[in-house]
Amino acid sequence: MAIPGNPLTTPMGIMAHRDADRALEVALSVDVPFWPQLPLFSYHEDRYVQVSQHFPGILLDLKKCTLRFSIEKFIHEAEELWSISMSRNILQ
Repeated sequence: MAIPGNPLTTPMGIMAHRDADRALEVALSVDVPFWPQLPLFSYHEDRYVQVSQHFPGILLDLKKCTLRFSIEKFIHEAEELWSISMSRNILQ
């Protein structure tokens, strides 16, 4: 059965490769190329590590490769952000 609309193939960016060259070869071989993320190659490649940078309450330990959330740290940092936002009239 044919799929209508002539769809193209593109995978998600996260790949289980440790070899960056091989991952790039695969990423460029599909219909729509993409930039691969390689969390097994480097912890910095993990999508949660990338999106959590500067997010209030995040406890990131790059040496232990752990990412946790602290409600106490979140409240403190969220209050700081709120104060900065109010002092700069960002939310008005």
